[in-house]
Amino acid sequence: MGNSSSEVKEKPVNNEQQEAELPNKSMAATLPPKFTSKDEFIATWFTWKNEFLAYLRSIDENGEKKQMWSIMLLNRMGPVGQEINRTFSFYDTNSEDIHVLIKKFDIYCVYGDKKRGSENLDEYINDLKIIANNYDNSACGVKEKIIQDISTQRFTGKAALIIESKGDLRAYLQSLNLDDIILFWKQCDNLMLKETQKIKETPKQNSSYATSAVIECTRCGTEHNRNRCPAWGVQCNKCKQLNHFTNNCKVKYIDDCTKCGTSHIQSRCPAYGELCTKCGKKNHFELKCQIPFVNNCKRCGTNHAVTMCPAQGRTCSHCNKPNHLEEQCVSKFEDDL
Repeated sequence: MGNSSSEVKEKPVNNEQQEAELPNKSMAATLPPKFTSKDEFIATWFTWKNEFLAYLRSIDENGEKKQMWSIMLLNRMGPVGQEINRTFSFYDTNSEDIHVLIKKFDIYCVYGDKKRGSENLDEYINDLKIIANNYDNSACGVKEKIIQDISTQRFTGKAALIIESKGDLRAYLQSLNLDDIILFWKQCDNLMLKETQKIKETPKQNSSYATSAVIECTRCGTEHNRNRCPAWGVQCNKCKQLNHFTNNCKVKYIDDCTKCGTSHIQSRCPAYGELCTKCGKKNHFELKCQIPFVNNCKRCGTNHAVTMCPAQGRTCSHCNKPNHLEEQCVSKFEDDL
């Protein structure tokens, strides 16, 4: 458990001092005792949590000191809780939010350090559901545990590209239901499995393939024996594939794309197929539209791209001349004068 002190190293605030700063409006709720062991934590956490939250609300009814609740929580949990918080990896690292901390402790209480390892994905998820069924509490659902596992897993190759394409992975997964999250995980898992099989089928660099000939390698950019490539097993930061350095990646990469404004592989522009709301043409975003824009057009009176004037090709009903609307007709203005 380490340190016997009840102070948190990142936030060295004494819990008694912290509690004294809050308005003592009611002492109806009692402050639960500190945990003495992990076994006690697992056995009493959900009851302990409810008592602690009730205590906080009784001394800070309006939540004026809510930004300090997370510090008070860790201090009151003592060395046992602080060690769990320090050693248990959680996908949301905002330890200053008490809701994040509680969710983290909920998952640890139910599932502990359980990880999938080499277990079949369906069997692993079934095990999680069995464990969750032992707790009558929505906070210990399988969904949060799976999001935790996906967020902390290291993906490579095509699976990594799919993960990267989702942007904020955590927000994306939270928007899905449990079945869709499982399907997403299986998709990434299958891509990883295919990648592993390809590596296994590739002849290993061992003595049976050894040769004294030195080659000029296109994967690492250096000269070396055929079975001594330093790029072997290295993941490229551009295409996320293995066995070549980023500087030697054959996939064309675009920095600050003129179509979308981001950096990406040439064939994966996020603006491809998108309709520009400025000029009406496809394959670029409005912010990157290079077609000139006209404000208060003399021919139609509206704002639009040069190529999208609504008066183009139309005949004025006042002067019978083309390419302007009656409302903007110069002859009409002269007649009115």
